[in-house]
Amino acid sequence: MSRWDGIEEFLAVVDRGSFTAAAKALGVSKSFVSKQVSSLESRLGARLLHRTTRQLGLTEVGESFYDGCLRMAQQYERIEQLVTSLQENPKGLLRIAINNLYGVRYTAAAVAAFARAHPDIEVHVTSSFEPPNIIAEGYDIALQFGHLSDSTLIAKRLGHHDMGLCASPEYFEAHGAPESVDDLRHHSCLAGRAGCWQFDTPTDSIRVKVEGSWHSDDGAALLEAARCGLGLAQLPLFFIHEDLAAGRLRLVEGEWSRYQRVTWAVYPSHRHLSTKVRLFLDFLGDYFPEHLRGERDIFIGAG
Repeated sequence: MSRWDGIEEFLAVVDRGSFTAAAKALGVSKSFVSKQVSSLESRLGARLLHRTTRQLGLTEVGESFYDGCLRMAQQYERIEQLVTSLQENPKGLLRIAINNLYGVRYTAAAVAAFARAHPDIEVHVTSSFEPPNIIAEGYDIALQFGHLSDSTLIAKRLGHHDMGLCASPEYFEAHGAPESVDDLRHHSCLAGRAGCWQFDTPTDSIRVKVEGSWHSDDGAALLEAARCGLGLAQLPLFFIHEDLAAGRLRLVEGEWSRYQRVTWAVYPSHRHLSTKVRLFLDFLGDYFPEHLRGERDIFIGAG
């Protein structure tokens, strides 16, 4: 039994002047209202109403209790109105986590465009190399790339960016270019701490363990190492566009060397999703590439 049981019925009885009128207003039976008020009095250990066959009145304790309950009901009504207003006119704080590897350049522009379009929403953006604990760290949403860890969170596919293998002209002159995934065994591969790259195949994608003398989870560090001729790097094409145009880097030719890495919006649940988060998801759905727009949301993992 809830500690609030009977309060709505008690207020209705006092406001309407009778159990019959209160029952009609609440859409329940008179006996139900009477039982709820009696149970309330029993829990409080005090009589709230004087009942006679001809009239109904508040006891002294009942008057004090009524005044307090009325203030609570009015406060609750104001809170309901506030919630409705926030749903119709979203405002407040939106906490977003983005991936620091390439996300600052790929997704921060989208977040900034959203903030410009909705000045009443205060946007806090945090970037990290590690996937955030969305619930524990209090994020509303996270923008992540590629493979997602098992979770009970919801993931919405937003778009993708193309990853390509690249190196400096000097590296290719000294070591040649790989012609297949197997050839990577004979090259210095600049990778993150996991030491793995992914490649698309006609039916799926494969994950390949690579070796090299330079490891970093920072995309800018990998780019600089590739510029210096330390080895091959797998980097987003948007990230190396200027270097390719200037001739500082060259791409490995062949469809085998490409990988389309998906961008995801990850958030706790569909149920009671706040309007500001829904608004942000809709905005991202329009911002990212057309051919991946409209994909259905999925659950990550078996949770």
